[in-house]
Amino acid sequence: MVCHSGTSLVPIIDGKVYHFGPRGLYNGLVLLGDDETGSWWDHITGECVYGPSIGKRMEVLPVRHLTVREALARWEEVSVTLSIFSPEIQQKTEAMNKQRDNAQLPPGFTDTMGEADPRLPFMTSGVGLVGEATRRFYPVKEIRLQGGEVCDEFEGKRVRISLGSRELPVVEFPGSNRPSFYLFSRWYGFSYTYPGCEIYKG
Repeated sequence: MVCHSGTSLVPIIDGKVYHFGPRGLYNGLVLLGDDETGSWWDHITGECVYGPSIGKRMEVLPVRHLTVREALARWEEVSVTLSIFSPEIQQKTEAMNKQRDNAQLPPGFTDTMGEADPRLPFMTSGVGLVGEATRRFYPVKEIRLQGGEVCDEFEGKRVRISLGSRELPVVEFPGSNRPSFYLFSRWYGFSYTYPGCEIYKG
């Protein structure tokens, strides 16, 4: 189960596959609900936040964002399915892609949000790293200022974050067999999920 923030949730609870769908919003973030128990789950942390499964958590894995061309270059056997959209939706999608830095939340999202962390504009895109004790956000704009690549240390591990095609971040942990968890996210989503997180500033 892949979520839009750049995470993959393993939908297995107590050895059983659960079935999920969107159920609501909290702090502008989608809450998932399972059909089996009616519980609600945080789609970033994988934690159950309400219902009979409270206290349980799905395994969460990072997802590398790729273009179709990059995926085909890496896995020749990959299948590609093309969706046919109406001209109106296609036009809106192209307009949104051009306005990524000035993106706005859909109506109704902000009604679910509490007080925002003012350290960055809340729609800032970036990479969030989550370790045992450290949570750090790397704004895409800051990575751009560093020449499109940032090399840093995170909880004793080297990390390299670069901007690939279409400025989709590539996160690598050279020399580490167990990379920290990371996700590609908007600032509001990361800061609401991990209050008081660090911000990389070069």
